[in-house]
Amino acid sequence: MWKQRGDFCMKIAICDDEQPVLNQLHKFINQYAFDNLFDYTILEFNKSERLLEAASQDPDIKILFLDIYMSPLSGMDLADILRANGNDCAIIFVTVSTEHYARSYEINAVHYLVKPVTYDRVKMALDRCEQVLTASSKFASFSAGGKEIRLPLREIRFVEVFRNQTVIHADSDITLRSTLDAVMHQISDIRFLRTHRSYLVNMDYITKRNGNDLYLSSGEKVPLSRTCEKTFEREYGRYLTVTITGDKT
Repeated sequence: MWKQRGDFCMKIAICDDEQPVLNQLHKFINQYAFDNLFDYTILEFNKSERLLEAASQDPDIKILFLDIYMSPLSGMDLADILRANGNDCAIIFVTVSTEHYARSYEINAVHYLVKPVTYDRVKMALDRCEQVLTASSKFASFSAGGKEIRLPLREIRFVEVFRNQTVIHADSDITLRSTLDAVMHQISDIRFLRTHRSYLVNMDYITKRNGNDLYLSSGEKVPLSRTCEKTFEREYGRYLTVTITGDKT
C-alpha cells in the first residue's frame, strides 16, 4: 500500500511529444492517486532532453512515463543514460508497438504500455511501481569480520559458494562464513532464485540466457544447473510476466 496522504510525496514525470497523450496520462495518474490516497507532483515534458536534465538533478523523481519514439534523444537512449548514471527510478515505457519489449527489460523497466493506454493498464503499472519502490528499500543484515553489515537487496547481483565460503557480489563484495541456505533465508525475497547448488541470483540483473549460462547486466555470468533448469524456467517466466506486464496469472 502507498503511504497515506500527508506522509508521502512523490514526483512522477511524463515525457511524450504528443500533448493528448500527456493529458491522458496526467488524468489517469490523478485518478489513481485519488483512489490510493497519496501525495504526488506530476511533471510534464515534451522533450526528452529536458526530462534527462530534470531526472539527473532531482532525486525525488521516482517514476517516469517515457515515450520511446522521440528525437533527437529516444526514450530508450534516455533510459540508458539514466541507468549508466546509477539512476534506479521506476521507468514505464509508453509506445505504439511491442518492438522494443525485449530491450525494455534489459533496461530494467517496470512496465511497458502500448498506446492507446487505458486506466486499467496505468493502474497496473503504478501498482507494480509501488512493489518495486518498496522492494528497493529492503535490506538484509549479515555478520562479516566481526561487523554487522546492512546491505540493500537491490545491490546484490548474485551469491556464490567459493572455496567453502559464501560470497555476496554487490557494490562491494562480502565474504561470509555461512551456508548458502542461511543467506537465502536472510534475504528472503522473490527476486532471488537458486540457479545452482552454489549460486543464488537476483533476477533483476539477468539480461539473457545462453544454454546453461545466465548473463547479468554487470557483464558477469552465472551457471544454471540441469537440476535447477525447470524451476528457473517456471519462476523466471513468471517473474518476467509480472515485471513487464503486471499480469499475475
